[in-house]
Amino acid sequence: MEFEKLDLTELDKNLSEEQQKEWNSIYASYRSASVLTGRIVGMDTTVITLKNKETGEPEQEEINCLVIIGYRVKVLVPEQEIWFDEKTRRPSHVLRSMAGAVIDYVITGIDREGECCTASRRMALAIRRRSFLRLTPEVGRKLPAKILAVGRTHLLCTAGGFDITLSQRDLSYGMIPDLRERYRPGETYTSVIKDYDKEQEQLRISVKEAEPHPFEGADIRHPLRSRRASVITGKYKGGVFCKLEENLDCLCTYSPNQYDEDFHIGDQVIVAISKFSYTKKLIYGKIVAKW
Repeated sequence: MEFEKLDLTELDKNLSEEQQKEWNSIYASYRSASVLTGRIVGMDTTVITLKNKETGEPEQEEINCLVIIGYRVKVLVPEQEIWFDEKTRRPSHVLRSMAGAVIDYVITGIDREGECCTASRRMALAIRRRSFLRLTPEVGRKLPAKILAVGRTHLLCTAGGFDITLSQRDLSYGMIPDLRERYRPGETYTSVIKDYDKEQEQLRISVKEAEPHPFEGADIRHPLRSRRASVITGKYKGGVFCKLEENLDCLCTYSPNQYDEDFHIGDQVIVAISKFSYTKKLIYGKIVAKW
């Protein structure tokens, strides 16, 4: 039944206060295209009936949908309504990694008796983007970045109505071998604008540069020839990254009597600070022992 013909007074008369609040928000979003925000609980595959463009005959098609359940009502966001446009569309497997992410959406259909709705994230992104671009995206301006999905070397986040892929280099000054061990969908981090390409409609941001560089003052905290307890966080081209502080690594070499196969990521070691590069903002050292 069409929404305008529903007897909402009758349908809603036995709702609890929380249920009434939930449905009122849904009705308002449907009528005025206002933005709602909710957490993704998973992905469903739903069968819908569409008209074949060539034959005009109805046919069934399976589509992937993100599922949001705020209190009691199930909201489905079809895959075709998740991304801003075809240029920013991500593969279907990304959807399976988005459980726990918080997204904006606009209600586009209501099955009141079935207690289910359909929604569009694409419409919500357009609204957020228009609002964000009312002010020129100046370099250095801070804005929140919400994490949508996390892989080993990259993660997907949304900021200012833009979906943006970030690498480890955009996130942390320190070495992170696997981003999944540090970041989770649904988390929000402060970021800064690095660049905005108006013609390409591309926004570049950095999470790590929203905070002071941890190298500042490191030569006072960890002077030359000092020894520090550390943890191996990664290996790269014969060098070993050892964590001195959060987001602050020391790039180390082994002592002559040590063997690489004896040291693993996560091992606790003692490092001796040997050099500071003030241009590259790097600290160098030597592993002297395990502990």
